[in-house]
Amino acid sequence: MPARAGENTILMEYDKMVVGEELPLLEYQYDEDMQGRYLIALEEENPWYWKESPWGDPIIHHCLLDDAPMASVMLKYKYPYGFVHGRQETEFINPMPLGKAVKIYTKVAEKYRKRDKGWLVIESLVVDQDGIEILRSRNHAMIDDERVRDAAKQGKEHIPVSSSAKYKKS
Repeated sequence: MPARAGENTILMEYDKMVVGEELPLLEYQYDEDMQGRYLIALEEENPWYWKESPWGDPIIHHCLLDDAPMASVMLKYKYPYGFVHGRQETEFINPMPLGKAVKIYTKVAEKYRKRDKGWLVIESLVVDQDGIEILRSRNHAMIDDERVRDAAKQGKEHIPVSSSAKYKKS
């Protein structure tokens, strides 16, 4: 799932995050090309994903839906300081047929502090175009600690070093 920052994003701040807040709805339809590029990158040769599966036609590789929570967050919030991915819980309920559209519902499910660090739990539900549940996930991410608070006070933003420059032709 291609994660793209939204155009009108606002700064994600732990103290301003609201439990229960619904994040932007995502709608996707995975085609053979998108999945094929992913399968090549993974060196995945299981025919379930390109030929036939025990459910009939090919199914979507489960990892394509795995980053749904963060993709939805990025449509609403910018987070210039990075975050720590602490834990992910994913329940795969039904296989997702390749080529079928999905809707991804995401919300802020919890906030908690642990060792003076602020954590968010982002929950997602993926359903297909017929309303059949495909998967549920919960992602725990640490977004607030002393370094983030210091950087915010000083107006600094963490911009990760990009390796793309070394691939550019001069």
